[in-house]
Amino acid sequence: MYRNALRSISIGPALLVSFSLALPAFANLREEAITYREQGYEAQRRGDQANALAYYQKAAALDPAYPAPFNDIGVLLEEQGRLEDAERAYQQALTLNPSYLEPHANLAMLYERMGQKEKAIYYWLKRYELGDPYDPWTSRAEERLVALGVLKYHPGAKGSLFSRKHAIEEQLREHARSIEEFHAVTDEDGPWP
Repeated sequence: MYRNALRSISIGPALLVSFSLALPAFANLREEAITYREQGYEAQRRGDQANALAYYQKAAALDPAYPAPFNDIGVLLEEQGRLEDAERAYQQALTLNPSYLEPHANLAMLYERMGQKEKAIYYWLKRYELGDPYDPWTSRAEERLVALGVLKYHPGAKGSLFSRKHAIEEQLREHARSIEEFHAVTDEDGPWP
């Protein structure tokens, strides 16, 4: 139904030209937002929180779909003790990109700081699940989950779990092969009594 409706909409040449001219402008806005974010990071590194926050806010305003400045804003706000504002900034970053790893860890640490264990566990688990087995922050998430009583201690478990998973899969394949071999032998000898 919608496909036919879309086919009947005619787009004039002027509108197509407008769209084609707007696309580079959007790319330029992202580049400009990245530049402001980098300037914010440099200001933050120098200890100039006021300018860092201003740069991050400019980056977020230029490209509201860019999640990184929202995470950076959250870090600054958390450093200033504005925990609820930091929480909102981290959540905004995750709304824009649910797979963005840093806000998961930042929210987990924030919730631990606020004494909200269940929320901390949720975000540490997300960070752990989404993380690469060899990423140090995945190991950090694992350590926190052990400390919070969610995981049992297995040194480097994400990497080990990754290795164990492959070992178990190989054992299952080997078991399946042995079952196939068993059926092949028993089928050759005819039906069982």
